[in-house]
Amino acid sequence: MGKRQLLFVTYGGENLEEGVSYAIELAKAMYEDITLLLVKKPTNLMDKLGNLMTAVSFAEADEHETAREIMAGDSIEKQAGYEGKLAELTARCKQEGISVNVQRTDLDTVSGIRSYLKNNSGIDKVVLSPVMTESGIVTSKDLNRLVRTASRPIVTMTRQAAAVA
Repeated sequence: MGKRQLLFVTYGGENLEEGVSYAIELAKAMYEDITLLLVKKPTNLMDKLGNLMTAVSFAEADEHETAREIMAGDSIEKQAGYEGKLAELTARCKQEGISVNVQRTDLDTVSGIRSYLKNNSGIDKVVLSPVMTESGIVTSKDLNRLVRTASRPIVTMTRQAAAVA
């Protein structure tokens, strides 16, 4: 049997590195490797409508390529930056002596975690990055449901408040 895994769950996007330092230190202390589960951040109807209206504005101004990028989602440059961050994160883990396995899911957060745990018995604990709980998308109700059904410890993180000088 291989080394136990810590499942670090975050949104695949701009805040990828948030909470990783804690996950790395926890994995080192528990002598575990990390599985990084990237959950697709859901978009609401207002975001989609805003993107559509922005794309229409660019199309009317003969900026068709920009309009296509907006409608497609992430631009190529943004995607390349994201992949670069992911490569840096993987290298950082390797430097710390921790193996990292990257997985992606198109399911919502709770369903994605439950599905991954159901198919992978080597996961010892689940760590949710701060962006997961502070975004309001994972509600306390969702978290309670996850705790009841996951059969593994669930660790949540929050951002530390800035000290007022």
